[in-house]
Amino acid sequence: MANLKLSSKMHIMVIVSALVIAIGLAVGLVCQFLAGGFFNYGAEYSSYNMVAVDYAFVDLSSFGDEDGIKDVCDEEFEKVGVSYYAFTSGDTNGGGELVFKFNKNTDEANVKKAAEAIHTRLNTEREGYTPSKLSNAYFHSVETDLGGSKAFIYGSIAVASAMVLQFIYFAIRYKLTMAFSALLANVHNVALFVALAAITRVPLGSSVFTFGALTVLMTMAGCAFLFDKMRKKFKDESFAKLDAFEQVDACAKDSFMSIAFTSVCIAAAAVAVFVLLAISSLSVALIVTPAVLALLGAVASFYGTAFFTPAVYSRFKKIGEDFKANRTPNKTAKKS
Repeated sequence: MANLKLSSKMHIMVIVSALVIAIGLAVGLVCQFLAGGFFNYGAEYSSYNMVAVDYAFVDLSSFGDEDGIKDVCDEEFEKVGVSYYAFTSGDTNGGGELVFKFNKNTDEANVKKAAEAIHTRLNTEREGYTPSKLSNAYFHSVETDLGGSKAFIYGSIAVASAMVLQFIYFAIRYKLTMAFSALLANVHNVALFVALAAITRVPLGSSVFTFGALTVLMTMAGCAFLFDKMRKKFKDESFAKLDAFEQVDACAKDSFMSIAFTSVCIAAAAVAVFVLLAISSLSVALIVTPAVLALLGAVASFYGTAFFTPAVYSRFKKIGEDFKANRTPNKTAKKS
């Protein structure tokens, strides 16, 4: 890092970023037409078929218990050769309900056939069991509407609001060129995060908006370290005499470890929270997606803030200084 002159590597950084985003776009578009979605949507955003079994007023003693009713369902699913990927159960006023979820590509006719068989068994009289005729097992197809997701709406609003507030804060505390650079860094890093999510095909749920917001948070913290170094170093006369490129390179070097440490710590803290949630729900699968998303967010934020932003900001700073220098002679001439 000591010998890396980021100010002279802007074109390389832009090419690398554009290439990653273009690959993400290409992979997403191919999967949109051939694999059912731009992203690899997890169960939360996937359309599915379901069988709901309402065993209200069923004499459980004839089935053993709730597990006995589930065994009946499993037997009928096995007979028609279908398997579910998720199962939930709950109590109702007169009994309970079992819900089985199937992938959308599961043979719908066989799932319906199993539901009808379960309904028949629950409502057929046999020795020691007189059904109430109120039990039911029915098939239902669920189509998920991604555009109507509240998580998408509120997550987008949160990310956009954070970017705007950062721009205003940086414009007031630092300089306008720094505010524009920080805004560009946020847009760039979020775009990189989205592209990496499309390329890696990690299963996405509503947690992706949490890590999108954390990517913005990591970027905000990293930009604050970079521009705060710049602001403090301007008090040094020897630093002020350097040209824009040398100043940015020096500050990028000094803030490098702080940016890396911040990205790692925020990502690790987020993963720790999701791990605790997974432990409480006894689900190991809940750990995988957050861990991968945290890694993608940290990579996007670190690269975008420690490498891409200094390279681009050096050009912004040079343009600002040239504009100021060109205006100064004009003002002097007018005064004369």
